[in-house]
Formats: sequence, structure tokens, C-alpha cells
Amino acid sequence: MELLNNTFSDLDNEQSILDVGCGTGSYALELAKKGYRVTGIDLDPEMIELAKQKKAALNDTEAQQRLDFFKLGMLELNEEFNESSFSGIYIIGNVLVHLNKAEIKEFIQILKGLLKKEGKILIQIINYQRILDLGLKGLATLYSKDGKIRFERDYEYDEHNNKIYFKTTLVEQKNNKILAKNKIELYPLTKDELIDILESAAFNIEAIYGNAAGEPFKKLESTPLILTASK
Repeated sequence: MELLNNTFSDLDNEQSILDVGCGTGSYALELAKKGYRVTGIDLDPEMIELAKQKKAALNDTEAQQRLDFFKLGMLELNEEFNESSFSGIYIIGNVLVHLNKAEIKEFIQILKGLLKKEGKILIQIINYQRILDLGLKGLATLYSKDGKIRFERDYEYDEHNNKIYFKTTLVEQKNNKILAKNKIELYPLTKDELIDILESAAFNIEAIYGNAAGEPFKKLESTPLILTASK
């Protein structure tokens, strides 16, 4: 949240910000409380419904009026919003790499059209260069607070097609009973690729970070890749 605040700190309150892949709207709600007008979009109708419920539960009428949530895909944004609609756009939580490379290029062009002059974007994805170079097979397993459930996160790299399959498994710790499994296809977008795509769309790269605290990016050490750019 602090990095979002810092990225958009030079925007006046009441400026419009777009949250792409907003999930349940937690970040959007916090920005709205600070005075920004925030629009959140997500393709998952359940996430959008939860975001709308959070908005309704806000004990802040003015913040509620500054919030909107829509079920919408990333490549549909220019069908819903006019050019130069937003002063800031952020896409975090590794959402961008659900698109393939051609779609990412198209999406960045869409963002360029939606941004006002000198508008800013913030992008956060996993540092895939680290995964590919070190041959990492997954992320650290997570455990519930009571230790009864573990959440396994594994990678399967398809080198021939340059895709990563992110496989998650929810397991009951006591008897190793599998409660849920999921497999998502992702594009392993690297820092250099992302910079090239942004610069080809005439964005100016402003900063690259290795974590949400704003520390320097390290190719083989940083887990996330966070980048800010301006139009």
C-alpha cells in the first residue's frame, strides 16, 4: 500500500485511478478513503460482488461515492472507458502474466490510451528471470494459523512453448487429504521484456523495485518485480 501511495502521491486528490484485477477491492477502498476516485475491474464476478459488499459496508459516504467496480477483462477496458480517463493505473498481484505476450503488448497500448498526459502506471509481477535462471520449482508452502491446512505452490515450466504452469494444492495437514487443486497457465514475463514492451509503447520507465518496501531489484534474489512508468 505504501508503494502505491508513493507512486501516486503527486496526484491531486479527486484524480481518477484504475485498479486492474482488483480482486475484492482492498487497495481500491484504501485509496478512495484518501480522496482518490478509484475504479476497480476484475473478470471474476465473485470478486467484484465481494468488492461491492465492502464498498457498501464502508462507514464513509464520500469514499463510497468515489468507488466503482466492474466485471471486465483487461483487453476490454477501451470498450468501457474513454481515452485519457485516468491519471494513474496499477496492476498488481501477478495479474498481467495471465495474458500471453501478444496480449500483454495489446494491453499496454490500451493503458497508454486510457492514461492522461504524464499519468503513471505501477505493475507488479513475479520475478520470472529468477525462476527461470535458478530452475525454481515453486514458492514456499504456506500454512494456516492453526497449522491444520497447507497451501502448496508449484511451478512447471514448458520450455518449448515458453509457458509456466502455476499449480496450487490445498492440503489437510493431519492426513494429507487434498481439499482443492488448481492449475493456471502464465507467461514468464521478464524485466527486460517488460521494459522493452513499455518503451516500445513510448512509456518512460521511472523506477524498478525488488519488493513493496521499495528496495532495489536484484535479478536472482528479488521475488517480485515492481515497475513504475509514466506516459
